[in-house]
Amino acid sequence: MNKSGSTESGNPFLIDCDAGQVGCFRANAESVWIKVGQRVRRHETHELWESVAVEGKAQPDGSLLVRVLIFNPDWDEPLQIASIQSRPDDADCFTVLGCNLNHVAI
Repeated sequence: MNKSGSTESGNPFLIDCDAGQVGCFRANAESVWIKVGQRVRRHETHELWESVAVEGKAQPDGSLLVRVLIFNPDWDEPLQIASIQSRPDDADCFTVLGCNLNHVAI
C-alpha cells in the first residue's frame, strides 16, 4: 500500500491509521511514535503487550529516519528490525529511501 500525502503543512511525516470499527486517523506530523499492542498470555493471565513501535524523527543532519522496533516480554531490551532513511533536502542524494534491515539491540 503506497500513499502519498501533501507536504503543504511543512511537516516531514504522514501518519495514516485505520483502527477498524473504532475509526481512522490521518495527519501530517513533525515526528511520529506509534505503538501496537496485542493480547498475550503471561503467568496464567492475559495482558496487552506493546509488541511493535514505529518511530519517525528528523536527524541533526536533516535526514529523516523511521525505525521499526519490536518488544518481547522475555527480552530485556527492544530490537530494531528496520530503519528507513530519506534525505529530502539533499539534492545530490539519488537514493529516495535507504533501507537497513539489520537487527540492532537497543
